[in-house]
Amino acid sequence: MADWHEEPETAEMDFISKRILALLKEHQVKLAPFARGLDIDPAHFRRFLKGKRRWRMDYLEKVAEGLGMSLEELLTGPKPQPEVLQPIITVVGEYEEPPEGLVIDEYFAVPMVEGRIAAGYAGAIPGDYVTSMVWVYKPEIGRRQHHNLRAVKLAKDATSMEPTIRRGSIVIIDPTEITITKKGIYAVRLDQFEGACAIKRVKENEDFWFFLSDNPEVEPIVMKKERDLNPIIGRVIWSWTSWVR
Repeated sequence: MADWHEEPETAEMDFISKRILALLKEHQVKLAPFARGLDIDPAHFRRFLKGKRRWRMDYLEKVAEGLGMSLEELLTGPKPQPEVLQPIITVVGEYEEPPEGLVIDEYFAVPMVEGRIAAGYAGAIPGDYVTSMVWVYKPEIGRRQHHNLRAVKLAKDATSMEPTIRRGSIVIIDPTEITITKKGIYAVRLDQFEGACAIKRVKENEDFWFFLSDNPEVEPIVMKKERDLNPIIGRVIWSWTSWVR
């Protein structure tokens, strides 16, 4: 009986047949026993491989299962794992220039400030309150590459937005975006409730602000609107959590 190495590619073979044949070779699988193990007649299996018959979906599902992969992976190949580019954080004063090896054109530096100044200071951020620089891969913040951005590190007990944004995360805030949208998450001033800078979803009506958490165990906060007080610091446009403790 013929094995995989006796099945040469032919002009009639389609992409799927060529891929299955390549996988059989890669796994050193003998064609006839493989087909029988899938309850497929080996003669029929060879006709599919040679392009003499069109593949049936139930046969493809059996082949994928026999090779220990999903049907999608059989048909398209394994998807590359997305590259996770963690931010590079440098302590102010320790580095006068970007870290060695950083391709500066690919990153954008955002100052990380302590929470209270992030919440309360409307103008330029005083240098004394900038604790470090967060170098973020530019595609992750898209068009929002301007010098009003600021980064804040959430407290280790800041759980109100979990699991969407986890405790201890670094978030980047765009203070130029204060218009409330349905899907937006915002940094807000909630001094009397949760400290200077809290992260919430926001709704409003003519008389009240409603600050909502993604954590179902955290109660919503309702704040009466005052003429001279706008609690919205800016929209959260990026977040990152280090899983290294």
